[in-house]
Amino acid sequence: MNSKQDWENALLQEAASHYPQAEKALLQLLSIPSVEAEAAPGAPFGEPVRQALSQFARLAAELDLQVCQTEHYLTIDLGDGESPAAVGILAHADVVPFGEGWHFDPTGQLVEEAKECRIYGRGALDDKGPAVAALFALSSLKRCQAPLSRPVRLIIGGNEESGCQCIKKYAAEHQPPAFGFSPDANFPVIFAEKGIAMFHLTLPIQLKGEAARLLALQSGTVVNAVPGKAEATVLLPGGQCTLTCIGKAAHGSQPEKGQNAAAAMLQNLLSLPLAPAELDVCRRLHQLFGRDYLGQAAGLAQADEVSGPLTLNLGILKLLPEKEQLTVDLDLRYPVTADYTAIRQRLADLCRENGWQIQETEHKAPLYVPTDSQPVTTLLQLYQEYDPTAQPIATGGGTYCRAFANFVAFGPLRPGMADVMHQADEFITRQDFQFLQRIYTQAIWRLAC
Repeated sequence: MNSKQDWENALLQEAASHYPQAEKALLQLLSIPSVEAEAAPGAPFGEPVRQALSQFARLAAELDLQVCQTEHYLTIDLGDGESPAAVGILAHADVVPFGEGWHFDPTGQLVEEAKECRIYGRGALDDKGPAVAALFALSSLKRCQAPLSRPVRLIIGGNEESGCQCIKKYAAEHQPPAFGFSPDANFPVIFAEKGIAMFHLTLPIQLKGEAARLLALQSGTVVNAVPGKAEATVLLPGGQCTLTCIGKAAHGSQPEKGQNAAAAMLQNLLSLPLAPAELDVCRRLHQLFGRDYLGQAAGLAQADEVSGPLTLNLGILKLLPEKEQLTVDLDLRYPVTADYTAIRQRLADLCRENGWQIQETEHKAPLYVPTDSQPVTTLLQLYQEYDPTAQPIATGGGTYCRAFANFVAFGPLRPGMADVMHQADEFITRQDFQFLQRIYTQAIWRLAC
């Protein structure tokens, strides 16, 4: 072929010829409920995650790509992926729990309508759909024998949603690629990710001889999601009663897009004749962490021009009646220029003042890649061919990109798309899935040639 554009056109034609095969592969992966489970021999993140990684490995082998599977992650290569000059793509096979409120099969359902076809399932957007699109993009380059100046390595982990131990394991065992992207957030390109910190709080309920009125309380299953449901059992003068609050689930990095059922339940409990100690704990918890997601009442509110405001999500709320304790898990996202030491100290002081215990369970430093550096310039220029007004953005979400230098998030969400990551009825349209296959083929080609 005479030019890079000729090669790119041929690659896009090759990608289009395999759209049906990619769709079938995605449905196969969605059928595996790869939520982290109890560790087992050969499966540190549980058997379902191991099955999903193995299915990705089988797909890659069927596409004649080089595959190496470990317990924690797998690598898929074009050329020598160990090269320090390699382009990297970072994706994951695990998903968050299904949750409630689904109208379609969370393990994969194709729904064809007059105007569009949707592929439903947990992971359709986050992150099985984008990972499959990247896998088939690699396959297109392989089948066309595209002349690459750099090798390419697709890394698929098994623990992104609950700790990222997989990518930490990879980083400890391999040298990093030169630069690359993760198809696990938003277009056009994310050059900055807020810092992430998770905290576990223990709140004693000192009844001092009073009879307990609050018998059970549970909301949320993972800290990095806005809980969509909360349930409580209370003892009232007329007898025992179970209360249910229905909110709207959302990603923990975007609490403004959800309605926190745990916060709503706390507010409702305050209107009931609970024991004074129970009311006191619920009131203080609601005032500090339930009423707003910007940390204003807690004295944490702040923002910067690069990445926006600090956000705070009350992710898990649970009563331990035998211990007379409430436990709370908080998801905090802070601006890239913020002083995390001061934030952590403020939370610690706040808990100490209220007689609560606090434990930092996870912390990830912010990500910032200058907008005039590689790969931002190449990926932004590519996306601007679809949307000339597009500009790089910052986010509160967290991706594998933090594990290495010079990595940024690139899709799958475009402006105007329904953001149903971590929500019931997660889906990707056939049109959007095919767009991902096209643009990831172009992105890998341009970064590697």
